[in-house]
Amino acid sequence: MSRLFDISQDFETLFDQFDSISEYEFELNDKGEPIDDDGNVVDPEIAKAEMLEAWFDTLSGIEEEFDLKAENLAQYIKCLKAEAEVIDIEIKKLRERRDSRNKRIERLKIYLMNCMRAIGVKKIDTPRAKITIRNNAAGLKIDNEIEFINMLQDHGRDDLLKYSLPEIKKSEIKKLIKSGETFDGAHLEAGQSVIIS
Repeated sequence: MSRLFDISQDFETLFDQFDSISEYEFELNDKGEPIDDDGNVVDPEIAKAEMLEAWFDTLSGIEEEFDLKAENLAQYIKCLKAEAEVIDIEIKKLRERRDSRNKRIERLKIYLMNCMRAIGVKKIDTPRAKITIRNNAAGLKIDNEIEFINMLQDHGRDDLLKYSLPEIKKSEIKKLIKSGETFDGAHLEAGQSVIIS
């Protein structure tokens, strides 16, 4: 069974043959009469008409096969799209469940640590769990980030700040170009996509 790509190439070949039929020159026999490949005398107009009829029959067959394969491929794409949407929904649900579990874990760990501190215990070792209160390395806490950034800038300490590259407001520029404004290095360019419904 032909692949859609192969059928597309068959179309290209077939359209090349159409030009060949239109420009076809019959060989002549000794009497100067046009002959076919078997040496039979033919009327060029009738022979070309028969060749074109066969060409159109072939085209119809390829179009039907192409349409059927394109339809099958479109159905498969729709199935994949539906699966992807279900997966996205499941991913969202799983993320929410994961985040909920992680928050609960943190709350329970804080509760456990507070209870252990209250009774002065730093370590519990049981057959199914080993629990230890560990002193972590000191982490940086900034009380007010805006004030801290301003203080660093006022004191010439930009080396301690991370700046992001500016972002282009593409939707704004698109509106301006549509309204007639021009920008060097920017233009509207339409693409193509396949819509399956």
